[in-house]
Amino acid sequence: MPLYIRKGITALLFSAICSLVYAQHKGCTLTVNGRVTDSDTGLPLSEVTVQVDPGELQAISDAHGYFHFSHLCSGTSYQVTASSVGFESAAMQLTPQSDTRLNIALQHGTIKLHDVEVVGHGRSVITANPVKALSRESIAEARGGNLAEYLGVLPGVSMLQTGSTISKPVINGMHSNRILVLNNGIRQEGQQWGSEHAPEIDPFIAKDFEVIKGAEGVRYGADAIGGVIIASPPPLPVDPHLSGEIHTLYQTNGRMGVVSGMLQSAIKQIKGLSWRLQGTVKRGGNIQTADYYLGNTGVGEANVSAALQYSRGRTSLEAYYSRFQTSLGILTSAHIGSMEDIEARLEAGRPFEDYPFSYAIAAPRQAVVHDLGKLKWHRDHVNGGSLDIQYGIQRNHRQEYDLRRGDRDALPMLDMVLTTQTLDASYRMAQRKGWQSQFGTNLSLQVNNNVPGTLNTPLIPNYDSFSTGLFAIQRFIRERYELEAGVRYDFKTFDAAGYDSDLEFYGGYRQFHNVSGTLGGVLKMGNGWQLHSNVGLAWRSPNANELYSNGLHHGAALYEIGDPNLLSERSFKWITTPSYAGEHFSFSLDLYAQYINHYIYAQPSAGEYIQSIRGTFPVFRYGQTNATFLGADLSAQYRFPLGLSYQLDASIIRARDVEQDTYLPYIPSDRLDHYIRWEIPVHGQFTNSYIKLGHRVVRRQTRYEPGTDYAPPPPAYQLLSAYGGTRINVGKHALDLTLSVTNLLNSSYKEYMNRFRYFSHDMGRNTSLKLAYFF
Repeated sequence: MPLYIRKGITALLFSAICSLVYAQHKGCTLTVNGRVTDSDTGLPLSEVTVQVDPGELQAISDAHGYFHFSHLCSGTSYQVTASSVGFESAAMQLTPQSDTRLNIALQHGTIKLHDVEVVGHGRSVITANPVKALSRESIAEARGGNLAEYLGVLPGVSMLQTGSTISKPVINGMHSNRILVLNNGIRQEGQQWGSEHAPEIDPFIAKDFEVIKGAEGVRYGADAIGGVIIASPPPLPVDPHLSGEIHTLYQTNGRMGVVSGMLQSAIKQIKGLSWRLQGTVKRGGNIQTADYYLGNTGVGEANVSAALQYSRGRTSLEAYYSRFQTSLGILTSAHIGSMEDIEARLEAGRPFEDYPFSYAIAAPRQAVVHDLGKLKWHRDHVNGGSLDIQYGIQRNHRQEYDLRRGDRDALPMLDMVLTTQTLDASYRMAQRKGWQSQFGTNLSLQVNNNVPGTLNTPLIPNYDSFSTGLFAIQRFIRERYELEAGVRYDFKTFDAAGYDSDLEFYGGYRQFHNVSGTLGGVLKMGNGWQLHSNVGLAWRSPNANELYSNGLHHGAALYEIGDPNLLSERSFKWITTPSYAGEHFSFSLDLYAQYINHYIYAQPSAGEYIQSIRGTFPVFRYGQTNATFLGADLSAQYRFPLGLSYQLDASIIRARDVEQDTYLPYIPSDRLDHYIRWEIPVHGQFTNSYIKLGHRVVRRQTRYEPGTDYAPPPPAYQLLSAYGGTRINVGKHALDLTLSVTNLLNSSYKEYMNRFRYFSHDMGRNTSLKLAYFF
């Protein structure tokens, strides 16, 4: 290009930038920070739409009710409108002369969404424990991933991976049966005991994702030792006009495509009746690291859900059904033939084979179908209290396939059906002079059966389990502080029966029971400062695999050995969170300490392998000890002028076996994520336009016991990422565009929390384009 043309282009760009900066500083540099609350309870409201005219500016309140506008002009008269489903819109005039702070209180409309409170939307998760919610922007950037990938952006939440396609969330070092997942108000029950058994949830069904980090054994029952994950769909519409959304995305790594759609409406002819239909289809092929393809790592999904609700007067009835169906390939290189081969692969740290890209999913693989049904009845009483009764039924059918001799590849090595029925009832009393009480009971019946015909000894036995629980929670609410105390009693039976490889009977009947408790509070110190603190006592009984497994777990490519004499875990967790939300700066810091009596974990037995006709596999043995977990999670944000902001999230955790005075295995290493974000000052039909650059730093896990693992923890790594998005508004319709690039520099790295790090590296560069159309 000639020099004079380059100089001309440079001059034009410089002139445009100067003009923009001049316009920004010519009186249109003011910011408005505000918060939206419920006028009845004073609690913050999330997902409230706040609009400013003229200028057609729009913001959505976050999980703490805060919103932010910039580039407002001094002396200009604006109309600010806040609106949310179930509340009356609030409008006010604003003529800023300087940076301004707004407090908006919304009043309930004629439609009160009490059912939203039960399933746990952001504005009604009432607990003294810290609640972290995914922002609308984070949800858009994560679309197409699994539940763990959605939640992995929150500080203190990481992933336990099995290769690059299977992952499950980890909260403060806890995962699997120590974390309770609520799927549309139903406690998710699958074969979650496996390290490679990801939660069977289609994230497209939910609008809100929240994480409660404290021990919530009183409110949600046994197993909520590490925390609770709440995935909540939006409330069903009251408008009889058809609405919905369509999501499409494509990602380059794995050449994965996803299409998801949702339709919903109220029925005009039957007042109070609403419906929703939703479905998702996903297909992806072999994942690529920085240097090579990972053989047999494709994925396929076909999911569907439907909801129907009828409301009349103070009563509502809701029916819901969902089916999650997936097929997952397991890394071929994780199934190794001989001792010499496994030693060579551990030394190499990568597959010897060169695989091409393919969508084919062959053995070893998983096939999982999860059906969930729900019926819920809600009643508001004239005294202000409310009663909820909910029945749920789930059927989880898991099949795991491996390479077999002859023509037996079509037969699964593991074929299990878990059926769970739950019945929950709770009564919440109206608030009287600051006091509010809640009582409830939970019943659960589980039946697990191994389907015959696999020609293989089942990994775990058939079992029946019955559990029941009673709880009471008392809250005292004042303008400047809130106090909470609760107690719960659970009783559980477990009856197992199976035959091992020597055709000898094993199993038996066991009973478990325990008390859970919680005591905490929230102190509102003013000027944006708050302090949450909570002490929780929780417990869980050992799982079938921890008690009785004695065989090859094909999906994980591990040989697992249980201990039938394991006792229940007892957890004592204290968590304190100071937080501040100001005009330019905000932060929250979760400080926690947890002691677990009879902590159950699978310890890799270094140098111990089991060799069979299907290969050679590492041995993991379940054991029990007393353990401590200490950690901190920091989230901080600073908002600069001109739409710039900086976000930093960091987490550290220290876990020890206090009996042996040693480190525990598979504890997340220290990590830091930080972002620089620019809110692009566009107007007209374009809103929520931004560009964001991210940097992740993960330290090497140095807190491990040498000689207790098959390979030492991998080196530290750093990853760069880039994101950008915008919304195009056309009348009442909107189109969201999101472009992201993760592992921007295509770095070659290994994550300590990946069970296949012994044999392969993690995912390389991945570019994703996501489109979402709302109508």
